Amino acid sequence: MDRNSVATAMCASVACAMLASSQVVAAAGQSLDCAKAAGTIDEIVCRDPQLTALDRKLVDVYAAASKAATSEQSNRLAAEQQHWLEDVKRCTGAPNRAACATERYTQRIADLQAQFKLVASRGPYRFVCNGNAGDVLVAQYFETDPPAGRFMHAGRTVTAFVQRSGSGTRYGGPNISYWEHQGEASVVWFGRSMKCAAR
Repeated sequence: MDRNSVATAMCASVACAMLASSQVVAAAGQSLDCAKAAGTIDEIVCRDPQLTALDRKLVDVYAAASKAATSEQSNRLAAEQQHWLEDVKRCTGAPNRAACATERYTQRIADLQAQFKLVASRGPYRFVCNGNAGDVLVAQYFETDPPAGRFMHAGRTVTAFVQRSGSGTRYGGPNISYWEHQGEASVVWFGRSMKCAAR
């Protein structure tokens, strides 16, 4: 499928919101008008070959995610992508705009690859938390760049990204802190602290 076909397929799967961003449209086969990009996220992408490549990769990964998504997931996927587009636009005000945009792009690509299992993974692994057999956390680790984990607990699923750790494995995200060492995990889940052990 060529990039124009990908763009059409995205629109058909209620992801037209994604195409509202000119840099994503560009990656789908049209040219960015870099002469008119001053002060926008497009300018950052136009000036950085690495970001241009990431932009193209995001469209390919998004297309693969759209293909893998169920009809129920498609609406959420489009909404999440629109939220990401608004988030990456804020990089125009960052001290290092290219670094900000690069982080947003790489994490979004990794998140999509993990959510829709587009890359190899380890797990899932089950942990019993706070000594309660009914209080289970499930972790799955994905070979993304940066490495990502998907964590499921109490009806919620979140993606977190690997962080530096002197020992064990540590992941972090907006609503989760996860540190696992030798089958025991210290977790902060939406503000709740838990001690979990491999089942």
